[in-house]
Amino acid sequence: MSNRSILSADIGGSHISAAAFVEKPDGFALNSISKKNIDSQQSRDSILQQWVSVFKDLISDFRHCCVILAMPAPFDYVNGICQIIDQGKFIHLFGVNIKEELSERLGIMTTQIHFVNDAKAFLMGESKFGKVSGFENILGLTLGTGLGSSRKFHNQVFDAELWSSKFKDSIAEDYLGTGWFIGWCRENLSLEVKGVKEIIDNPEWLRLTMPAFSTFSKNMAEFILMRFEEMPVDAIVLGGSISQAYALFLEETISILNQKQINTPIFVSDFGDKSALFGAASHFFDQKVLLGLD
Repeated sequence: MSNRSILSADIGGSHISAAAFVEKPDGFALNSISKKNIDSQQSRDSILQQWVSVFKDLISDFRHCCVILAMPAPFDYVNGICQIIDQGKFIHLFGVNIKEELSERLGIMTTQIHFVNDAKAFLMGESKFGKVSGFENILGLTLGTGLGSSRKFHNQVFDAELWSSKFKDSIAEDYLGTGWFIGWCRENLSLEVKGVKEIIDNPEWLRLTMPAFSTFSKNMAEFILMRFEEMPVDAIVLGGSISQAYALFLEETISILNQKQINTPIFVSDFGDKSALFGAASHFFDQKVLLGLD
């Protein structure tokens, strides 16, 4: 297909990031990136309309465009049906066939639209272009509205689906996502916050919540130790909005792991949202490369 383009998007509980790639003779080049904050509690039509608006700002002609969306689980990635429920996000998208909705709104065939797990896309990008590109067996964790997890084993990257794994009195996502910080602030400080960024942007709130970050460090270490009992890895890479506050929790996590004789390096992504965009787009690269990054 000549003059191909790729549109990749990373769909989060509070935002959408999207990137346009254009085909060159020796690879694909990143053309532009756009990000928009979106309240995932809005109606189906409102959310989809805003996604499409972002897409159309990046691509003017979709006839030769491959579209791939990195979506959080649970999701029917083959048929494009949202299965997210009781997770505090996308409450009006449950059961919606996103593939058909976007096909109609963009005026393209459903065969041009694809989906991939967001945590898998993150690790696809990191293992190809990021700090862990030299490692063979990798655990990727995205810490944000929810908990995303992925593994690379030899040359295969897959969704590890650890968000719903049993952890403490509930599941892992309840202790390693934004909801945990919101609950901690409410229970311990009678403080209503929207997320970690709001905490770290307020010096007084940050001072009051330092015990929360210490507890989060311990939760993270305990969770990683459980993973090593299942399958040791050569490296761990963190992404997601909470990972940007790594200075507040990662050192203690590493210290606890070292005490348990776990010395596996833990990296924080330099690419941020771009990891999933690069990883999702690379699904279509075939033998070509992402120009400027390889």
